[in-house]
Amino acid sequence: MVASHFHEQMKRLNEDLLKMGGLAEEAVDQASRSLITRTRADLARQVIRNDSRVNDMENGIDEQCIKLLATQQPVAVDLRFLTAALRISAILERTGDEAVNIAERALVIHELNPMDEIPPTLMEMSVLAQEMTRKSLDAFVRKDVSLAYDVCCQDDELDDLNRRLLEEMIRWMMDEHRLIRRGVELILAGRHFERIGDQATNIAEAVVFLVEGLEIRHQGGEICQDAIKERTSSGNSNQK
Repeated sequence: MVASHFHEQMKRLNEDLLKMGGLAEEAVDQASRSLITRTRADLARQVIRNDSRVNDMENGIDEQCIKLLATQQPVAVDLRFLTAALRISAILERTGDEAVNIAERALVIHELNPMDEIPPTLMEMSVLAQEMTRKSLDAFVRKDVSLAYDVCCQDDELDDLNRRLLEEMIRWMMDEHRLIRRGVELILAGRHFERIGDQATNIAEAVVFLVEGLEIRHQGGEICQDAIKERTSSGNSNQK
């Protein structure tokens, strides 16, 4: 009976974490659409209003994790799950904060001149950041380590796009001094997308820890490349 109750609590915690992930993913999508379309200020305001929901869910998940750790003294995979849940809930809260930052940039740009085009590099960053967020959450749902490593590898691509955007905006602002404020807002938006990619990478790293008990934080992009090569090599060997 005790074990059954514990697993029910773990199931509820998992469901709450997935719900929080859905809220954070939706916030990133809405903020991105508001920025890219330049006509949906209502979406940006909705992201800002809904941020408290993500914050409240983090508090609730933290309370559940701490209670289970204190009363059940879990071991092995259950302990790793609770540790990962604490980590992921904090990451999702930061993802929601970055979505709010993008929404705020969208509102400023809308006031400056909503008709001006958004740089293609920033649009590419938006697509990639959203893809990484979705894939990291899918990796958690499916406990898919290969997908998690894939997200980690994409982080370098998003970093490169952020550097390219910065260089483009600096050149643009030097040529068009009257557009400096807009250029600064676009640079900030790019930085927020880059941070969303960082948070997606953090979730992916937590998935690797959960499934394999392997800590890959702060080890650079080389480890994901090595892991993919190893898995590919293993898959080819199995086929033989």
